[in-house]
This record gives sequence, structure tokens and C-alpha cells, in this order.
Amino acid sequence: MPTPEFLLRKLNTALELPRGDRETLLRLLGSATHVRSGALLAREGEPLAGGFVVGSGWAVRERLLSDGRRQVINFMLPGDLSHAGPFVGATADHTVTALTDMTVLRFAPAAWAAAVRDSGTLSAALWWLAAHEEALLKEHVVALGRRAAKERILYLVWEVWRRLTLVGLATNGTFDFPVGYETLADASGMTPRHLGRVLNGLHEDGIIRFKAGILTILDHDRLRDACDCRDEHLRIVPIPEAARRAFETAGSADATSAPAAAAAPRMREP
Repeated sequence: MPTPEFLLRKLNTALELPRGDRETLLRLLGSATHVRSGALLAREGEPLAGGFVVGSGWAVRERLLSDGRRQVINFMLPGDLSHAGPFVGATADHTVTALTDMTVLRFAPAAWAAAVRDSGTLSAALWWLAAHEEALLKEHVVALGRRAAKERILYLVWEVWRRLTLVGLATNGTFDFPVGYETLADASGMTPRHLGRVLNGLHEDGIIRFKAGILTILDHDRLRDACDCRDEHLRIVPIPEAARRAFETAGSADATSAPAAAAAPRMREP
């Protein structure tokens, strides 16, 4: 039965969680739900049915324009949270679609908010993950706005490899990459035809190989240099001691105050 193992690996990279916090997460997340490829986990503009953690498989965050054009925001991988930070509204601001068959572990927003309020350590670790995700999104803006087509693909490959390595799902630069041409094109701001030419060029350059849903990095140094990547933005580093202590102090103070969840917007529970 899938567990939040991959999420715990990410959190423990930022800050080693006490046993009590790990047990709290296990209680909050409960059992896994199986999701078929193509199913919607959230639809833009519709009520949020709580949050979830990806246990296995891939999903895609996306926005659709009124004329049907799609922008892929990013890919959700094992260990990713639907909301690393707080729920800021009762409706979804983007769509989440299962890219493969998946398992997800769902949680109720009110219970999640209460757990974060009561634990400074858990609050700090989740805040650190939210800051890391924000850094990734900034790099996406740079990639789409300024990187050339080849650089965009190479940056995306490097980012996914880094994220999968963090949770132990990439070995020696080889990993599952279940992304079709159309989805990859929408993630990189290209047409599928243009993307095909770019991938052919990258194969000829000997930097990456993409075949039958498996991606292999053939030359890590050339890949990193070619996409002009600031690698430190892609790694989760330990939280500074001063920040950890500040969160623990705030958590102790909040535990004696009124529940923060009472002021949160109401949502359908899963």
C-alpha cells in the first residue's frame, strides 16, 4: 500500500521530522486512492475537494485558455503536494490531470491546517517546500521567456532529473519520462513539430536520449552548461537553524491561541 514515503524524504531533506510529526502525517493522509490516467484531480474554477499527496505516478498542472490553447505549468511527481502552502481559496485556480495511472493520498484542509499550526517543525518543513516550489516556478518563467527552444527542453530534463533523484527514482541519469510530444510541447511553449526537430537535434548532440518513455542523460556536464541552469535552485537544502527555531517558537505560541482553521474558507472534504 503506497505511503507518503516520498513526501517524507523531501521533508527530511529540509528538516528531520520528529516521530510525532511523521505519525501525524500518516494519520492525516490515510489510505491511498487509485486514479486512472486522464482523470481530473482538480478542475479550474470548481470547488476544491481537499488536498492530496502524489504516492505514485505523474500528473500535470495546466491552464486552458478560452480558445483551447493549453499551458502546462509543471509536472507533479511522487512526493509532491497539491498545496505545499495554505489553501487560499475555495475553488481551484488551475486544472490537475493524471498523466499516468496514479495513487494519491488525500487530506482534509482543516485537519491539515490544524496539524501545521500545532507543529513548528512541520510548519517550517512545509514552508521550505513551498519556497522551493516557488523557485522552480521562477525558473520556468525564465525558461519560457528567455531560453531558446533547445535550452528549454534541457532545463526541463535537468529539473525533472533533480526532483526524481531527491526521492530516489532516478538512477545514473535514467528515469521514466511518461510525457507525450503534445504535453511536452505545451510545457515548453512549442508546437509538436518544432519539438520533434529539437529532440532530434539533442539526440544527435549526444546529450540526452528519449525513447519509449525512458529518458537517459548521456552527458550531465554538457546538459547543465547548455541549459544555463542555476543548480542550487533545484535542490532542497537544510533549513537554517535560526529559521527553524523561529517556526518552533511561533508554533508553540499558536498552539495556545484560537484555531487558525476556523477562519479558513469552507471546502468540500474528500
